[in-house]
Amino acid sequence: MTDTVIIACPHCGGLNRAPVARLEAREAPNCGKCHAALFDGHPTELVTAEAFDRLVGKTDIPVLVDFWAGWCG
Repeated sequence: MTDTVIIACPHCGGLNRAPVARLEAREAPNCGKCHAALFDGHPTELVTAEAFDRLVGKTDIPVLVDFWAGWCG
């Protein structure tokens, strides 16, 4: 395991290198580009393939994805 992980910002899409020790200590990192919290406890809506790839495809940490559609039950 490496000492850092890459986390994509759900607000601006910036890529952030975060120390694993900070995450394990439950310290909430902020984005280095827009300074917003990287984990704000709210779902992020990804409406394009590009947005999905930017936020999910470039992140080193596990991501829970819930695919949903209004026409699907």
